[in-house]
Amino acid sequence: MICVAHRGSSGEYPENTLLAFRRALEAGATWLELDVHLSADGELIVIHDESLERTTNGSGLVGNFCLQELRRLDAGRGEAIPLLAEVLALLGEKDTLNIELKGKGTGSVTAMLLKEWLERGQIKPENLLISSFSPAELFHFRRGVSELRLAIICDQLPENLWGLAESLRLWSCHFERTLITDEMVAEAHRRGLRVLAFTVNQHSELQRLEKLGVDGVFTDFFATILMRQ
Repeated sequence: MICVAHRGSSGEYPENTLLAFRRALEAGATWLELDVHLSADGELIVIHDESLERTTNGSGLVGNFCLQELRRLDAGRGEAIPLLAEVLALLGEKDTLNIELKGKGTGSVTAMLLKEWLERGQIKPENLLISSFSPAELFHFRRGVSELRLAIICDQLPENLWGLAESLRLWSCHFERTLITDEMVAEAHRRGLRVLAFTVNQHSELQRLEKLGVDGVFTDFFATILMRQ
């Protein structure tokens, strides 16, 4: 089963920081997940919310500040908000990064950045998975880079899920854990899709999802979940 360190080791360290990602890798994680937004000057930064209050000592909308202003903020334990490129640089040859397109416009900009990394041989396609709640951002990304794996994220079931999966050529579907049934998993597998569940922080829930046949989970406590598998 794939076990993804959700925003790094976010249950123990400040989420979406280089510290959290390094600690997850040190604990043995080979899959990391992060969220990207755009700064006012068009830089891809790693932060979950569209506003700054919850995860930094700043306030206001992320998109209203330029990179230099954002980098001065404390994202926890003295950590700065990372650039996507900084997290990419942490990856080893066998590590995979799931990039969630969170902010508007991130699909096309992320595609441009990753295309440069791919062309320079700094990363391989198999090291990347691009996901989003927004089909529009996934379509924008797909137009920029055609060969990378894509995933849709769902906290409720869209009526056109399987149609989206076909049109976007999805690799996986990421569902809020309580939505998942054995019938859903079977249908996804029949269509060649993997099913990943978020966010799984209890071992009992992990066991339940394993029995349903899910292919992976996102967890805030990678080391704990891993040790109890």
